Amino acid sequence: MELIFKNPGLEYMIDGIMMFQSNESIGDYFREPLFAVYPQIDRAQFDALRRDYLYDVMHKIYDREATVIEYKLVKYNQQWQNYKSQIEDAFSDVFGINCCNILNGMVGNITLNPIEPRWLATTTFDVFWQNSERGALGTALHEITHFVWFHVWAQHFEDNVAEYETPHLKWVFSEMVVDPIMRRDSRLHGINPYFAGGCVYDYFYLMKIEDKPILETLYEMYESLNIIEFMERGYEYCAKHEAAIRAQMK
Repeated sequence: MELIFKNPGLEYMIDGIMMFQSNESIGDYFREPLFAVYPQIDRAQFDALRRDYLYDVMHKIYDREATVIEYKLVKYNQQWQNYKSQIEDAFSDVFGINCCNILNGMVGNITLNPIEPRWLATTTFDVFWQNSERGALGTALHEITHFVWFHVWAQHFEDNVAEYETPHLKWVFSEMVVDPIMRRDSRLHGINPYFAGGCVYDYFYLMKIEDKPILETLYEMYESLNIIEFMERGYEYCAKHEAAIRAQMK
C-alpha cells in the first residue's frame, strides 16, 4: 500500500465544493457544513454569483492559510508512514490477502471543502485541511476500508462496478461495514480518532431492523463469518430489508 497526501490546487478545491453546492438533489447534510465552517460566505451573494463569488472568497482563505496547508501535508504524510506497516498488517488479516502489494497509488487531496468525497476508480479521496494528522489518518482508514473491500468484492462477485457507488445498495452496505471492521481490530480503531464518535454516517447508528440495531446485527455476522461469507450474507440481509434501510437513511 502506498498513500501520499497532496495539494491539488485551488481550482480542484472549488470544483469539489461546487459538486455538492450545485446539485439540488443533494441535501443539507452535505451542503450546510460549508457555511458553518466559513461564515464569511454571504449566502445571498453566493446564490447570485455562485462559483465566481466562491472563488474570490476561497482564494483569500487559500492564500492566507498556504503555509498551514503545506505544513499539514508534511504531518499527514509522516503520520501515514508511521502507521503504514500496522495498517497493512491489519487489513491483510481482515481481508485474508496480502495488502502490502495492492493499492500502491492512493492519493489524499487536502482541500478547503469540509465534505470529503472519495473515488474508487482512482483510489483517491479528499481530506479537509483543518484535520490534524490523526484526523487525516482516520479519514484515510475509512476510505482504505472501501478500497480494499471493493478490491476483494470485485474479484469474488465479478459484478458491475457502477453499482459500488451511491445510490446502489452495494454502496449502502459498504458504508455500514466500516464500523464492524474498525470495531473488531484495535490496530485500526486505536489510531482512528473518529471511531469513538462514529466512523460511519450518523443514521446507521440509529437504524434498526426488526427492533435491533443494524450495526449490531452486522457485527455479529462479521464476528462469526469469514470475509467472503460476510459479504454474501450481509448483502443478502440488506437486500431483504432494503426498504426499511432506505426509509431510515436521512
